[in-house]
Amino acid sequence: MFSKKTQDGALPPSKYRMGGKHFKNDAAFVKTAVRDVKRLERYCALGTDSRLLDWGCGAGRLAVGVREHFGRIADYHGVDVQPELVEWAEENLAGPGFRFTCVDVSNERYNPDGTPERTLSAEPGSVDVFYAYSVFSHMNDEDTPAYLQLIGEALAPEGRAFVTCFVEEDVPGWEENPEGYGPLEWKGRLHCTRFARWHFEDHVNAARLAVDRFEYGRETDGQSLYVLRKR
Repeated sequence: MFSKKTQDGALPPSKYRMGGKHFKNDAAFVKTAVRDVKRLERYCALGTDSRLLDWGCGAGRLAVGVREHFGRIADYHGVDVQPELVEWAEENLAGPGFRFTCVDVSNERYNPDGTPERTLSAEPGSVDVFYAYSVFSHMNDEDTPAYLQLIGEALAPEGRAFVTCFVEEDVPGWEENPEGYGPLEWKGRLHCTRFARWHFEDHVNAARLAVDRFEYGRETDGQSLYVLRKR
């Protein structure tokens, strides 16, 4: 069961909420979480029997949405590189059907001293639904194809991956913090990484994945949505 604090409606403090201004308000935090769980239900067949990997889980926003919409599922597994966020989630959200793992892998923005060895913390074929919101939007062009390959390996045969990233037509293959792009002034390593659509989809194809659904520019700060499946 959830801790009493969470049952009584406790949510992560604002300093632990990734996504800038978009998730600071409690109502918006819960609403967006439930919205994404419902989209995973529609686009990826998420249900109470599903095994869900929330990659880049932060302090567990999606776990809150799962709790609100389903109560629980077969396995929610939240993975992140930021120990303070995972610790909060583990203390407040872990319980039957909900678990969290901190992985010490390298990312120039969020964990620059981490190990270069890449992992999703998932066994091959063990994931029915993979969720990575605003993760590839902060990833370099070497890690991106490698992690897409790992996603393909982790997905069950009928599994689906729900990921967001910045993609555009008629731009260089990959750029870091493109000037004058989007609603923010990008600062620091990998604040915004943008792909040419063809380039990102080349990475998808090389990982033996296929695009099931594409929605351009509707996500946070203008990111696009991909739903991917195994080929």
